[in-house]
Amino acid sequence: MSEEATPTPITPPKRSAKEHPQALISKFWQKFHHKNPGKITSIFPRDLYKTVAPNLAPPSIGVRNAAQSYEIARSKCLEMVRKAVARCESTNSKFIDQEFEIESDHYLRTHHCLRGLVRSDDFYYEPGSVHRVSWIFDNPQFTVDGFSGSDIKQGYLGNCWWVAAIGNIAHRKDLMKKICVARDEECGVYGFVFFKDGEWVPTIIDDNLYLEERDYGKDEEVYDVTGKKAKQWKKNKQTGSEALSFASCADENETWLPLLEKAFAKVHGDYEALVGGCVGGGVEDMTGGVSSMVLTTSILRKEKLWRELLQADQDDGEFVFGLSPSYSPWVGDQNGIVLGHAYSIIRAVEVTDEKENKIKLVKIRNPWGETSRGEGEWHGPWSDGSKEWTGEMLKKLRHEFGDDGVWWMTLDDMLQNFQRIYRTRLFDARWTVAQQWTSLPIAWVAGYHKTKFVITVQEEGLAVIVLSKLDERYFSSLAGPYEFTMNFIILPSGSEEPIGEAHCSKLDSNDRSANCEIFLQPGKYDVIPRVIAANSNLPPVEDVVKEYSTADPLKLQQKGLLYDIAHAKVGVLDEDEAYAKKKQEEKAKEKAKKKKEKAEDAEKNQMRQAMEQMTSAMAAMQVELDKEKSKEEEDKKDKEKTKEGEKKSGNALKDEKKGGDSDSKATPPSGESAAPSAPDNKGEKKEEKKEEEKEEKGEKDKKEDDSSNEDGEQNKAEEEESEAEDEDEEEEDDSDDSDDEDDDDNEGRLPWNAVCVAGLRVYSEDKNISVEVVQSEE
Repeated sequence: MSEEATPTPITPPKRSAKEHPQALISKFWQKFHHKNPGKITSIFPRDLYKTVAPNLAPPSIGVRNAAQSYEIARSKCLEMVRKAVARCESTNSKFIDQEFEIESDHYLRTHHCLRGLVRSDDFYYEPGSVHRVSWIFDNPQFTVDGFSGSDIKQGYLGNCWWVAAIGNIAHRKDLMKKICVARDEECGVYGFVFFKDGEWVPTIIDDNLYLEERDYGKDEEVYDVTGKKAKQWKKNKQTGSEALSFASCADENETWLPLLEKAFAKVHGDYEALVGGCVGGGVEDMTGGVSSMVLTTSILRKEKLWRELLQADQDDGEFVFGLSPSYSPWVGDQNGIVLGHAYSIIRAVEVTDEKENKIKLVKIRNPWGETSRGEGEWHGPWSDGSKEWTGEMLKKLRHEFGDDGVWWMTLDDMLQNFQRIYRTRLFDARWTVAQQWTSLPIAWVAGYHKTKFVITVQEEGLAVIVLSKLDERYFSSLAGPYEFTMNFIILPSGSEEPIGEAHCSKLDSNDRSANCEIFLQPGKYDVIPRVIAANSNLPPVEDVVKEYSTADPLKLQQKGLLYDIAHAKVGVLDEDEAYAKKKQEEKAKEKAKKKKEKAEDAEKNQMRQAMEQMTSAMAAMQVELDKEKSKEEEDKKDKEKTKEGEKKSGNALKDEKKGGDSDSKATPPSGESAAPSAPDNKGEKKEEKKEEEKEEKGEKDKKEDDSSNEDGEQNKAEEEESEAEDEDEEEEDDSDDSDDEDDDDNEGRLPWNAVCVAGLRVYSEDKNISVEVVQSEE
């Protein structure tokens, strides 16, 4: 019998016995937050765009008519198509979209048009081949009998939210014509516009599409000199709508949906970016409307909802609708309705049955369309083949049974079997929109922000207020390690009592915005945001840039450009320019400081040299004075000696007279030897004086040479310092503080640094409505 392993005891962390517990928790939170919080607003420095995109993206217009942005985008789109067609005519070749060239991308297996920057395992599908519309379809037509919600079929891409959104608006010819701006089918160029972050954006594509099957003979060697087998393969597997990999039309020769899907993928960078979403967000992107999610269990007045649903199929209706049931990891469908899926409301009508009962019926469509087993359709009352249908009702509602993903159900059954209704309000030229964007640092503890938006209303009326963040779908791999949930309250300026509020539901996957509709009187109103930040599973932006700048530079350029355009367009502070400006100011301060220090050092050197020269001069004067004094003393001594010698000489003469002539011829007396010594001493003194003067002159010359050498060395040093200034500046430019180890990084944990770019849009029929940002005083 084996003994159970004794678990290793967990060693508790060391704790200081000297520090107060509150001090420990305070230290933890100090390390928890980033020391220099801020948001990356540009992947590439603006200097990189000077030669390629001088006007990268103009900031959004603060106040304009709701239709103005669309008209600008439409005009640009028409011009883009016109220029593309002109190039095709001049080169006698069909249009090739160099920005989204899926053919070479597929055959070279780079997959930049198919996959994202950081590629997910959730999306692993690879199409078989790529061909042009004229090759795929026998008789290609952009539309067959116009646009219709019954045309659409979802493909292998997980974008049911977008396909369902198209189903919501496909029956609205006015909306579809706004999106599909221009085309030249012969040249293979198509132009579309989409709504992005409060503005319409144009794009054009070529007509290459992905096919499910590979070309004949690509997997193995074949013998087909007549080409008969290849033609049969193409006819069976690579012809018509069913051959496409992704979204397609029900008609075998209709092309508008796959081309529209391709254009939508292009503006987001790739097809993978379209995986996952909500119906309301898709309708917003296609119409420029404002979508809100309503829980079916929270509807206050069903009659009001019904009046709005009746507008679903009207060309001038203000609303379009989508649906979504609840989700369960254990159950795939309920009463035939696929859970966690997106559906479209095509029509709502009140009918009277044969018993004179009034029935509210809703026509719903699954974007899957036709399925092999008839999946995804309602199995209850008023479903295909149910007992409720009579010949008269079939004729009255113009309904046909079939595996097409379309069915009818009562309003009550719809509310019972679906969890969420996506209601999108549309805007026309009657509406004016005002908007402003700003950056909001988000604290770890959520609360209402001190920065606010102030709305000025001149005329009373309905206002639709939307607080949104940047749509991260355009640069999902660079979204960063935080996800944000938008909320806000509305107060009359100067009041503390809210009159309106908006919150993102945790059950709603469309967390990019929150909105409310409110009737406002003339005056000023404060909109105070409450943005909640949470950690996501995405890596920091700087880590992605560092890794993929070498791993996949071309894809990083594409996604980085989309990131930079999004942040430049909304007009938020350019952190790259701010950082460069800050570094320039710091360099200027450092340069001024060094210059001041050098001037002070030079002044000190001059004073020191002057003091040294003065000291040397005083010392020389003192030497001269000492020499003169010494000379005077020596002269005095010489005079005294001379007098003494003369005195002795006089006494000797007297003795000679007394001693006689014999004595004078004898040996001279000893006193005579001192008399002639005076001239000899004077000669020696002169020689000594000459030597001293020579030494003094040498010392003076040496001091002058030393002084001149010091001046020369100082000038040389100043020149070297001046020359070194430019080298120091270059070294400062080349130095990168970001390469240093981040002090904020505590044991591998990212310090809290959540910053959200948020914008407020206000739609109103008041033409003078305005919005401004009032920043916090801190």
